[in-house]
This record gives sequence, C-alpha cells and structure tokens, in this order.
Amino acid sequence: MKPKTMLRRAILEWVLKFLSAGLPLLICSCLLPLPATAASKVTEVLRQKLGHVVQPRMLWVGCETIHTQEDLVQFYKDRQFAPFWVNEQGLNALGKDLPSQLAEARLHGLDPEDYHLRCINATITELNAISLSPREPTAQALADLDILMTDAFMIYASHLTTGKVDPESLYPLWFSQKEKANIISGMNRLVRSKDLAETIKSFAPSHRQYWDLIDAAQQMESIIAAGGWPMLSQGRTLRPGDRDPRVAMLRYRLKASGDLGSSEPDGQPDKLDETVELAVKKFQLRHGLAVDGVVGPNTLRELNIPAENRRQQILLNLERWRWLPHEWSKNYVIVNTAAFTLSAHRASESLSMRVIVGKDYQKTPVFSEAMRYIEINPYWNVPHSIAVKEMLPKIKRNPGYLANNNYQLLSGGSVINPWHIDWQNISSNNFPGRIRQKPGTRNALGRIKFMFPNRFNVYMHDTPDRHLFQRARRAFSHGCIRVQEPVELALLMLKDDPGWTRERLENAIASGKRRVININSDWMVHILYWTAWVDGLGQLQFCPDIYERDPILWQALNKKTRRATVASSAAVDTATN
Repeated sequence: MKPKTMLRRAILEWVLKFLSAGLPLLICSCLLPLPATAASKVTEVLRQKLGHVVQPRMLWVGCETIHTQEDLVQFYKDRQFAPFWVNEQGLNALGKDLPSQLAEARLHGLDPEDYHLRCINATITELNAISLSPREPTAQALADLDILMTDAFMIYASHLTTGKVDPESLYPLWFSQKEKANIISGMNRLVRSKDLAETIKSFAPSHRQYWDLIDAAQQMESIIAAGGWPMLSQGRTLRPGDRDPRVAMLRYRLKASGDLGSSEPDGQPDKLDETVELAVKKFQLRHGLAVDGVVGPNTLRELNIPAENRRQQILLNLERWRWLPHEWSKNYVIVNTAAFTLSAHRASESLSMRVIVGKDYQKTPVFSEAMRYIEINPYWNVPHSIAVKEMLPKIKRNPGYLANNNYQLLSGGSVINPWHIDWQNISSNNFPGRIRQKPGTRNALGRIKFMFPNRFNVYMHDTPDRHLFQRARRAFSHGCIRVQEPVELALLMLKDDPGWTRERLENAIASGKRRVININSDWMVHILYWTAWVDGLGQLQFCPDIYERDPILWQALNKKTRRATVASSAAVDTATN
C-alpha cells in the first residue's frame, strides 16, 4: 500500500472512531485553496463516475456506498458535471453550511446519519488535515465529497416532502397520495438564492401545525433535560376534595407539563383542591380523557407516560404530516380518528364536532378524497359481511326481524318475502340477495350521508344512536364515521349554493324522501390518524393510540440505514490515483 494511502486511511479511521465514541468534534469546513490543477480535475472525475450511469446502481464514494438514483445523475448531467458543493478553494459557502443543516434533521424527528453526516464530517476533517500538510487534497476526494453531499441533500429533501417511511408498507388501511419532491428544481433555486436553510425548509410541509409540533418537540426536550416529570405511585382513585400524600407529587407532575401554573401556591399540598382539580381537568382535556377532575386508572396511566415517550409521540406525528398533500383546498374536513373528532374549514369559518369511528377490529382507514355529494334520507345497503355475521343469526331466530327494523330483502331489483325462505339452511355461501334498510328515524345512517367515493367504501353519516357521542372513547362503528352534527356540516358545505337554506334542508329531511345534493364547491375530506397535535389555541394535545399504530411507525422511522464504514485499501488507492 502506498505511504500516502496508508496515511489517509489512518486519518479516516481515527476520525470515525472518534465520532463513534460520541466525543465532541469541531468540524472546521475551511479547506485551504486547491491548486488549479487539482480543481480542474473535479469535473472530469465527476464525469468519469457518473457520465456513463444509465440506471441506478451502488457507488462507493469516500467512506460510504450510495445508490445513484436517477435524479442525482441527471442533476450532474444538467450541470455538465460541474461540482455543486466544492470549488477551487475547497468547500464553497453552501458546502460549508450543509453539515449543520443536516444535523438539524433531528428537529424533524429524522436521523442525520441517514444523510451521510458522519461520513461527510469525517471526510471534511480528513481533507482539512491534508490541506494543512505539504500534501494536496485530490480531485477524487473532492468529487466524492460533492456526490456524497448531493445525495445527502436529495434524500433529506425527499424525506421532508413525502416522509421517510412508506405508510402503505406498514398499514393495509392507509392510502397516501404522495407528491414527488422536485429536488432538482429546488437545487436550481438554491443556486440563485444561496439560502440553504430556506431551501430545505421549502421541502417540508408548510402547514402551521407541522411547525407548531416541531416547537412542541423542542419544549419537550427542555422538560426531559430538566429531569422530566415524576411518576405517581399506584393507589386509590383521587377525587376533588380528597387528602392524600400523593397529591403533592401530582401538583409537581402537573406543573412540569404546564397544566398547573408554576407560580400557583401549594396551599395544602396533600389536598386535591379546586386549583388542582382544574389542572387535572385541563390535563384530561389535552389527553382525550373523560373530563371529570378525578385521577382514576386511565388518568393515572396517562400521567405516568414519560416525557421521552411524549416526545416520540410528537415526532411520529411529524412523519404523518409529511405523508399528507402539501397543497390543500380552501374548503376541507379533517377527521382525526385517533381523537374521535372532526373539524371542517371554509375560508375563515370552522366547525368542530365529535365523531364515532371504527372498532379496533374494523379500523377506520386513512386517506384523502374529494367530497362529491350529500344524500338526504339515505337507504342503508347492508354490507354482506354484516348481513351474514351479525344479522343472519337474528333472522334465523325470527324472520320478522327484518320488517321490524325497517329492512328489505332484495334480489336484483325485487323485494323478497323473508318468510318464504328456509333460513335454517342459509349460510354465508348461499345468502339470498342483499339487505337494505329503508330511510327513516331508525335507519343506521340517520338522515344524512356524506359521500366521498373511495377504495375503502367508507363515508360519513348521521346516526340514531346519539348517546354514544357522550363517551370519551368512541370506537363503535364498522369503519365508517358517524358525525355528531350532520345538519350543521351539510349547511357549511352547501354555503356556496344560496338555494340551500337551513329551512329548505330541514324540510327535505322531514319529507322522508331520498334526495341527492351534489357538492359543486371544492371540498376535500382528510381521514387522518394523529396521536399528537397542537390545537388552534396553541395547546399541545395527545390522545391514546387506539389502533396501536405508533409502535410500528416508531420502529420503521428509526430503522438504521447503512452507516459510514472505513474505506477499503482499494477504495483509498482509487481516491489517490
């Protein structure tokens, strides 16, 4: 092995071991000017490495293997293989700024090591060491660094735009309309603006809630750095007015999360007084619990979730934001199935209400679709699975069950008399026709159905079971979404059609006749799953992970990619030739 090669490898091994040990290392991105002969070769080296790449392949650059995707190769071809991050002086201004920008990926819940940061820093340190010696940094080393930085930028921009994880690979009931990041266009803008931080930011979701969550994650980090919050010991349920030694720790816990003002006097520390009761209610409201001021098993469980876990919950939901379309219509509905809530937005108007979503074994899917029409006094066409699993046993006991509950048995377009069928010999394989429930007060869809056709056959609708909206946990449906205030939601969606007044809509409902009203304005429905978000008042909200989707995503989000490894002697030899 050449002496020069041996020295470069020794330096690189030392830097990587230093970084692996977690020791602080100040990276000075201030390479000394290169001789013109070396600088003039960088473009040629880039051309040699990438000019003949016609399909994606693995490429060793510096101390890491990268995947030469189409965008990377096309980017350099468009530039005539001129370097982007280096120049004849070494790193240019953008190249010097990139490592610190990549390090900030952690603020988005992303791992900077997915963007070659350790390898980039090690390479810069090595080149700096060479520049301070009688030897010269090679065009090969600079070309490798330029490719490595471009690949890092492109992967980071892609993750900010569409997320690191593909949700459809994790969840069968998740459909994401992904947007391909126009990375080359962004890099061309960067050439003009020279503002790397702003360019990177432009790839991330622009919604205020996304950035509010980032702020919330940083605030949670501050809480963690201060020691987090205490765990409350198990014991009897604490009710307003109770005295218990654990109340003093409860006060401390509520102050740590901001639910009880830090300046609030403790008064009688062991008493759950009115001040503590109000703080408990605030905590319960922010965590999707029944708001009663009582510290029972559910509230105690949520109080004892560590601050680090709450930070993870925030970071998971940043990833879920990145799966969403970046451009939203001016009129839209958000259903957060995890929180059992709906919010509708039309210009400056908004409407919020409770919803009922799918049971654990009949989960409501996640997707976005355009609202097409509203159906007044709808029929309910009973899904075959419900007909055979839930209704067939009842019909076998009493065929009159159908008429008693306003159902019809249909074959083709004709109504069949259920008393003419030998139900004892009927199974899921030979079920006769289909079941339909007629419009009326007992119809399972209530009086209004909201249709946004989708692959899951899920829609929103009214319900006769109004009492269920009073429950804190509202997962009772077969997957569709039952809305608390269907008339108000319909009126908001129909505001662009002045002919549909409240009186006219209520008369149409009272008629008992089925009617379809097309939605002519631009409305989108987003069925989402957020377990952490910031509300319109700036309050950080959490809710239980009802479908247990968080652990799966956390594992995928933190799946480690290929890390930088010390270059082989052959690779180092290549870099020095």
